[in-house]
Amino acid sequence: MRADEAARGLCCDEQTMAALELPELLAIVAGLTQSPLGATRARRLRPCNDLPTVARRLRRLSQLCDLLDQSGPPSLDGLADVGPLLARLGAEGAFLTCPELERVAQFLSSVSSAAAFLDPSESLFDELFRLRNSFMPMPDLAKRIRSVIGPGGSVASSASPELARVRREMGRARDSLRGQLNALFSQSGLGGVFSDQIVTQRADRFVVPVKVEMKSRLSGIIHDASGTGATCFVEPLEAVEGNNRLALLRRQEHEEELRVLRETALEISFNLGALHEAQDALAKLDCLLAQAVFCRRLDCAEPRLHAGDELELLKARHPLLAWRQAQGRGRVAPVGLSLGGACRTLIISGANAGGKTVALKTAGLITLMVMCGLRAPVEAGSRLPIFRQVMAEIGDDQDIDRELSTFSAHATRLAWMTRLAGRGSLCLIDELGAATDPGEGAALGMAVLDWLRQKGALAMVTTHFHRLKAYAAAAEWTENASVSFNQATGVPTYQLHYGAPGFSDALAVSRRLGFPPEVLARAEANLDSGERQTVALLQEAESIRQQAAEERAKAGRERLAAEEERQKARLLLRQAREQKAGALAEGKRRVREVAARLEKRLEELLGQAEQAKAADQPVKPGKLKQEVYQARREALEEVERVTAPPKADAPQAPVDAFAALKAGAAVRAIALDQKGVLLEDARPGAETVAVSVGVSGVRVMIPVNQLEPLGGAREDNRPKPGVSVQVQAASGLDLNLVGLRVEEALDKVDKAVDQAVVAGRSRLCVVHGVGTGRLRAAVREFLRGHPFVAGVRQAEPRQGGAGVTVAELRE
Repeated sequence: MRADEAARGLCCDEQTMAALELPELLAIVAGLTQSPLGATRARRLRPCNDLPTVARRLRRLSQLCDLLDQSGPPSLDGLADVGPLLARLGAEGAFLTCPELERVAQFLSSVSSAAAFLDPSESLFDELFRLRNSFMPMPDLAKRIRSVIGPGGSVASSASPELARVRREMGRARDSLRGQLNALFSQSGLGGVFSDQIVTQRADRFVVPVKVEMKSRLSGIIHDASGTGATCFVEPLEAVEGNNRLALLRRQEHEEELRVLRETALEISFNLGALHEAQDALAKLDCLLAQAVFCRRLDCAEPRLHAGDELELLKARHPLLAWRQAQGRGRVAPVGLSLGGACRTLIISGANAGGKTVALKTAGLITLMVMCGLRAPVEAGSRLPIFRQVMAEIGDDQDIDRELSTFSAHATRLAWMTRLAGRGSLCLIDELGAATDPGEGAALGMAVLDWLRQKGALAMVTTHFHRLKAYAAAAEWTENASVSFNQATGVPTYQLHYGAPGFSDALAVSRRLGFPPEVLARAEANLDSGERQTVALLQEAESIRQQAAEERAKAGRERLAAEEERQKARLLLRQAREQKAGALAEGKRRVREVAARLEKRLEELLGQAEQAKAADQPVKPGKLKQEVYQARREALEEVERVTAPPKADAPQAPVDAFAALKAGAAVRAIALDQKGVLLEDARPGAETVAVSVGVSGVRVMIPVNQLEPLGGAREDNRPKPGVSVQVQAASGLDLNLVGLRVEEALDKVDKAVDQAVVAGRSRLCVVHGVGTGRLRAAVREFLRGHPFVAGVRQAEPRQGGAGVTVAELRE
């Protein structure tokens, strides 16, 4: 940066901007503008090192992109540079011609279009609204200018009443003079005088064509002659007065036109300040629209700005390469760039054509374009500080005229950096210390990097020097990064691997370029042992780093897979809980439906009994009781079915196994847990069959798949484990609860009461034993509250006494 540039507060010198190709980027933006004014403004964009200003520029661009999504771009076709025209209006008596007024009118149309486009920003976008305030639409002035402009670039007759009057008189005078001259062609005394019977004009006066040899026969003034000299154009004396009248009217017309134009120019001059401000704002809007188009085509993101010194660009693409890719020319590989914090210097090494310089330029150009107010081709989440200075030394600056060698030019730029660099500076150096002896160049490079660090600057450099790579490995504030190649194809991946230096591998690159094997073999022999050992160590380090990276990637994939499995397990658990809650709600709803149906059925049965009693019809208590019990039992079975947890279906006898059963075969009703006898032969394909259940032989239609063949006509009276139910004609059903817990016992008692009711018995004997008395008390309390138990008593001594309870069942 030159002294005059530093004095003007510039944060980047022209050579740095040229090295980082900022002018080429701004030229692309300029090509997207709609006017020369916008293009000029785009080319003049310069980086700014004031954080609030850059943040405001980026916010304005983001707001413009949002507004474009809502309403589309405005038309700025009429945006022309009217500055020179407006500058002429300062002189007294100045005016603009009609074509010039047309340019001003088109400019005012662009102002109105831009203002209408920005009107929604008043309530939505603060930065755009500031720009909108620079536009002052002037529809009255535009209307006035349009009213003055007539066809063909003339002043319109409607511009003033006087001009309209003069032109009407001119029309009448012109018609009269033409008629007078046309009458000459028909005069008999002038036969053969005229070369053609037309009326034409010369020097703004009406004339007739006369043969040269006949000119003496027509008195008048000769104004012109034809190219051949055979015809002369004569103004007859009779037409002189008419032509003089027309000339006077033309002068009046011209004077009135000038008056109208001066008056219009005066009206425009009253708004010179607003017009200049609007032109500047329109150029700014045109430039912003071009920036928005450029950033959208590159899918740019806005990095997070901060006042620190840490740069982190995620998946950064070189802007110019990204633009070429967007145009269908070439491909660009994104690269991750990180610098700052503990790492004050990043040294990038590796083979030629691996992307070292591109990475350097990517970091620099993205930094400059953001400081110009543009978004950058990076991934969201990138962070960027606003540097006080950006300085670059990239490329061969050999200057023959100044007698500077390549190294001298390189060293001159390095010396310039060391003088100006400080905290908030970003220094980008390509091939640090190159173009001279490697030992001295590396020594100078290390000294420069030490100095830049002491001054607080950040530095990103590229090198092939092994000493600089070792220097980076030894210094805590410096980090190595290497460009990588696809080992199978030898093609660069343009990615940076942090923490390990790269090796130049010049011989391998030369081999791919087609060097003769003999030359390469001699080159390898010329390598000293130290060089070969260094290259071997670097290759080994790179191999170890790649293996570690693969292991980390594998561990990361496994960790992601485990996390996916945990997420799936959480999802399944949540779904199971939701299903359980839904099933519970559904079960409650169905239980309520069952209860409602039972209540309705009981009401119907009681109503039938009351009707029969009222009609003095005999009521059969046994039948009514059986129907009540059956309704209750069906309701309980339905409740148990809808509330029972899902379980594996119990093995059922195949339906075909019942096809051979005949009436009288012994079966067990699974749902009722009762034994019975078939009352009819099993019919093939039938879903239900009549069964006599219990001692009293209640006839029940039971589904075939709910029956279990007992293998004969006689019942199996072997006791079942846990509880024993025996059919006795004298005492009903005996229930043995000895050894059961209270909860299990009460469930058995409830089922036994149901079975006894279905069987038509009058009492139930429950054996519970004496023990502590807790089971006996619970059983008796349960029976006393049962709706089908009429009374509870202790059994006779001969029946078991205190160890047995007898329940009298309701009829």
